[in-house]
Parts: sequence; C-alpha cells; structure tokens
Amino acid sequence: MLLYLVRHATAQDRALGLPDPSRDLVDKGIKQSQKLADFCKKQQLNPQLLLTSPFNRAEQTALLLHQHADWPEPQKQAWLIIDTLPDVQRKALTELIKQGVESVCCVGHEPDISALLALLLNSDAGHFYIKKSSITALELRPDQAVLLWSLPVALL
Repeated sequence: MLLYLVRHATAQDRALGLPDPSRDLVDKGIKQSQKLADFCKKQQLNPQLLLTSPFNRAEQTALLLHQHADWPEPQKQAWLIIDTLPDVQRKALTELIKQGVESVCCVGHEPDISALLALLLNSDAGHFYIKKSSITALELRPDQAVLLWSLPVALL
C-alpha cells in the first residue's frame, strides 16, 4: 500500500488558550495547504482514501487537499488524534492493507507522524521531524515499510 503522511498546516498558536482540538488554520496554513494540494495534483498523487485526525487544523488541511487536489472526501479517524500510540496507528494501517486499500493519505500531528515513521522504518523517533504541511511517502507492507520520499512544503 502506498502511504502518504501529511502533517497539518500552520494553525492558531497554543498561546491563545484555545482547546487544542479547536485550533484552526491561519492564513499561512491555508496557503501552505493549497501549495501542497497543487503539488499533489501536478504529480498526480491520487490516494484512494483520505483519512484525518478530527482536530480542526488537520481536518481543514485534509479538506483543502480534497478541494484543490480532487482527492476523496476526508474521513475522520480517532486513531489519528494527537498522542495516539504508533502501534495503534500501525495496526489500523495494517487493517487497511488487509482490506485491499492500495493508497491512503493520513493527515495528522507531530510528534505522532515521526513516531509512526520510526516504528514503520525500525528507527528512532529522534531521527525524524516532519514540518507543518509536509508530505512523506512510504511503500507499506504488513511486514516492512520503505521510505520513498519526504518533502517539506517549502520545497514544493
């Protein structure tokens, strides 16, 4: 299965005191998401499924990918909420493979994406840091994963 991992775009600052799930994208984040969507469309990246954390900033990032890259309608997944154990996420992804899903994009949070990458690639989470609105591609099989590429939005 082809797996795209996207970190949500830039959102309202934590210092504003908003509940974490309620933080929305700011203008910069909207532009980042549109830039990412343009790249994905140009590169003909077309995941079969678009899954997202239900937190506003992730859901809004996914919605912009849906609207601007013609990706599937985003589906909220509780296992993409921040601080979900990477093993729980891996099990959910393995289930998608068993269901015959060929490609999926998951929009989530740091440090969760780095922790999941580390688990899938048998590495240390400290070796990864995924910037906001960045995309990482892996070939995922039940018994192994191969990192294909990872691009920060600044290089798109």
